[in-house]
Amino acid sequence: MAQVIIEDPAALQQTYRAWGRTIALGAVIGLVFWLVTVLVGNYIVEPLVCRNLTDAAMCTDATPLAGKIVTILVAALAVVAMVRMRVARPIIIAVATAAILWDLAAWTQGLFWLEAILWSVLLYALTFALFAWISRYATLWVAIVVSVLIVLIIRIALVL
Repeated sequence: MAQVIIEDPAALQQTYRAWGRTIALGAVIGLVFWLVTVLVGNYIVEPLVCRNLTDAAMCTDATPLAGKIVTILVAALAVVAMVRMRVARPIIIAVATAAILWDLAAWTQGLFWLEAILWSVLLYALTFALFAWISRYATLWVAIVVSVLIVLIIRIALVL
């Protein structure tokens, strides 16, 4: 039996509009990540870690440590924002983005502040775009498996 497929341009535009909003949210989350990382690093982690100089290596790693803490906080914030925006499968997007950008604060540590903001915003927007596109699959397990494979491939490529 033949199956009739009707393409609705309005529904297609709505899909792209939702995807664009998710990318914009990723850019905003990237900006929030950078701001909160600087605040947490300067006012919480650095005073606690650098109080007694018994371990100087921990004092130099204050910014990457703050970035890892903020990555978890920003991922939780992103899940809440995506749920409010009614994005499909927000946990996949947030967890995969956090897994890929886990070391973002270390990557941008020595950069000029404007360049660090630009990289944070760009990388968060790109990873949100990637995983929002992947999470559109009809079956949940396909979206999860593809996301895990992409995270593994990217993490391995970053180590090499």
